[in-house]
Amino acid sequence: MSESTMFLVGLSGGIASGKSTVVAVLRELGCAVIDADVIAREVVQPRLKAYQQIVRYFGPEILLESGEINREALGSIIFSQPEKRRLLNAITHPEIQKEMLKQVLKYFVLGYRYVILDIPLLFETKRLTKFMKHTILVYCDPQTQLARLRKRSGLSQAEAEARIASQLPLDEKRRMATHVIDNSGDRESTRQQLFSKGLDFQV
Repeated sequence: MSESTMFLVGLSGGIASGKSTVVAVLRELGCAVIDADVIAREVVQPRLKAYQQIVRYFGPEILLESGEINREALGSIIFSQPEKRRLLNAITHPEIQKEMLKQVLKYFVLGYRYVILDIPLLFETKRLTKFMKHTILVYCDPQTQLARLRKRSGLSQAEAEARIASQLPLDEKRRMATHVIDNSGDRESTRQQLFSKGLDFQV
């Protein structure tokens, strides 16, 4: 590739908004995608710095028999205790950002023009949006979001509504994004929107 400029594109959504569908289409188009969730799981593997700090602060009861962190147990603690969520973020976010930067540099060396950063809390933290050429929100209407979440997770109506309410509303994120992909319909409709946006995401 002849261009020496590389642009970062932030991608986010809400719980059950269908972000994975958009990521799959972007990968099909040949985009480099860095998944913050995958990195978040990697940086808390046993013996790593973040793992040791989490065990120190949250105690051995959040560990599985294998020694790995029980994400479900940890998730239920931070879901109900905002101060514990802030503590976990303070431990993991620096490690996640370091690894993301390493991957961005790798794709720069490989000559990619656009690198997609798939970050669940992109609009909540706001710290990273200033580095993005574009920000894309994967949106779906509230009824579809609720139905998808209940179908996917087996949660009750009240539990699903509580999970959705714990996040910044999609309508609020929508105002912050430079591009919105409405994923309320089927995969083909979502795919067409990515093309019609005219975003040159080819490598």
